[in-house]
Amino acid sequence: MANLSLGDYTSVLKDILLPYVRDNFPKKTILLDQVKRDAGLHMMNDEFIFPLYTTRHGGIAALADDNNLVTKSGGRDTSRGTVAVKRLYAALDISKLTIDASRNNTLAVEGALEGQTKRLTADFARTVNRQLYSDGVGVVSMVRATGGSVGAGTIAVEAISASIDDARTVDWYGTINGDISPTKYFAPDQIIGVGTGGAADGTITSVTGTSIVSGAPTAIVTAANDSVYIQDGSGEGAGSSELVGIRAALSSTTGTSTYAGVARNVNGWTPAFGSASEALTLDRLTSSYISASEFADPEDKFIILVNATLYRRYGNVLTSMRQSVNEAELLGGWKGLSFAAGGKVAGVFLDFEVPDGEALVINLDSWALAQVSDAGWVEDGAPGSMLRLSDSIVYQAVMTWFVNAVCLAPAANGRQTRKTA
Repeated sequence: MANLSLGDYTSVLKDILLPYVRDNFPKKTILLDQVKRDAGLHMMNDEFIFPLYTTRHGGIAALADDNNLVTKSGGRDTSRGTVAVKRLYAALDISKLTIDASRNNTLAVEGALEGQTKRLTADFARTVNRQLYSDGVGVVSMVRATGGSVGAGTIAVEAISASIDDARTVDWYGTINGDISPTKYFAPDQIIGVGTGGAADGTITSVTGTSIVSGAPTAIVTAANDSVYIQDGSGEGAGSSELVGIRAALSSTTGTSTYAGVARNVNGWTPAFGSASEALTLDRLTSSYISASEFADPEDKFIILVNATLYRRYGNVLTSMRQSVNEAELLGGWKGLSFAAGGKVAGVFLDFEVPDGEALVINLDSWALAQVSDAGWVEDGAPGSMLRLSDSIVYQAVMTWFVNAVCLAPAANGRQTRKTA
């Protein structure tokens, strides 16, 4: 059998594994799977631009008499919203030893990369999903308010609360139900930034309990309530590089009062937001759903997304009302619990990335993933080629996706926070 070259690996990357990634990572989570791509959006420079109506039509009224004049009007006022393009990436390394060890077997070539690609796909989807629920600021945890530093290079963290030092991110309430660990999104080799803007950088060497251990530098100087960000390989991007997701579109007016460059008091731009600390009730969900429905089209599709505790809570609410709690297929193969209001049935779905204590009423037809192109491997020379890392015998494949999330009508959505069982 002829020896296989490095080109065979790049061919596997492009012809076999890239289609696998594109087909599977959007289906790893319900939000990624169901949100539309490029719905009426335009690309200009490094921004996605979309038109929106900011008033109702002024030329509509009732005539008092046949000879009276009609109202002159230029129609509904229009404005535009903009969101920047975000640069998501995922990288995998493979050594020259692994390449040579599988040189005489085409299946071994595929197998050497397939395992890494499948793991990359799953984690890439989880990361994108987390960002879809966030606000683009990128804070993923917070240095503990008391006892945050527990030794050289070790940082104790806790759930993000209102005392977070980065004032750009709002509506955080600390631990509500304990559904999301403060170390959930950390992993070895990540570069983190600590403090507003990621002023202090470090590389995670291990994660233990509610602490992260960092090296290079070995002792990050931290203060209580410092923000902790996941940064790129240059130690940059804290506060500006992640998707502008649900938290940004459906936040309260605390802090910034704009989304996509449009003021929240513009008609159709103020979401149904609630922050009462209370047990989740059917009445609260119904109220949020009805408020959102006022700004939706009749054919719009709604879903409700919650984390584990509130999913169980909703099931218990149905049980107490002697309603069925059997999970049913409600949306494109996804199973959930039924929610009925306003003459329609929506699904209540479990997603482990939903922020702790939040119940999100999402109008899928008001959301879009704007992308420059489908996710793909970075090419250097030959199509789909792998890159050899400088001064090493390790090759690297890098996948990029230039994308952002856009909500075309925040008022057609609802967000309830601080809900418990």
